[in-house]
Amino acid sequence: MSPLAGQSVLLTRSEEDCAPWARALEAVGAIAVILPCIRCEHIDAGKIREHISTEMPKADWLVFTSQRGVAAFAALYEPPLPEYVKIAAVGPATADATVVHFGRADLVSETGTAASLAQALEARLTTPGTRLLIAVAENAGRTIETALRPAGAFCTRMNVYRTVAARELEHKHMLSALDADNIFLASPSAVTGLLNQVELDKPVAIFTIGPATNRAAQAVGLTVTGQAQNPSLEGLMEVMRCAS
Repeated sequence: MSPLAGQSVLLTRSEEDCAPWARALEAVGAIAVILPCIRCEHIDAGKIREHISTEMPKADWLVFTSQRGVAAFAALYEPPLPEYVKIAAVGPATADATVVHFGRADLVSETGTAASLAQALEARLTTPGTRLLIAVAENAGRTIETALRPAGAFCTRMNVYRTVAARELEHKHMLSALDADNIFLASPSAVTGLLNQVELDKPVAIFTIGPATNRAAQAVGLTVTGQAQNPSLEGLMEVMRCAS
């Protein structure tokens, strides 16, 4: 029997993203409690389309740090990508999305973090002045830019979508009523959305997907039980197993 069997987990991602996680948890006998705490929206602005059209001919690399970033960029950029522009993706899931939308992924980081992707890219920057077009969320960190600019890369950031925390409820859900003993937090926005909607009226184990989410949770006074080493559902499940 799986060590997660019978464990109840509150999922706090967007509604469409919670569903596959719920199925994966239920497949190992866990109980998924879905409460979307964020929503994601594409940024569809004429200025962004124009900016992409201007920068794409000059780019050497197109960099993605999430599946949603791939989908949002694909909605903004219609022509086929130039063959000379290589595609870098953070982890296998994002790489799968680039294959679906653009037919290829030329570089995939192994651990699925922005830091690991930056390291993999740095190893490929053989000449100064390499130009990177980075498609990310409006509120995403600047790990890749910070790591690669000292190596001589020109980084152009494109905010193609945003993550919005759920609004604050006048009458919040009681955690005890939701009947969840564990919470998975997969973004800093989910931390805000969770506290906007839920009163933590009982002890609960909180698991975060990575450093940025971990910092956000601790900044608002949450006690984090564990942080995933691999930023994915599998990583969250593994750290939960270790904590059981």
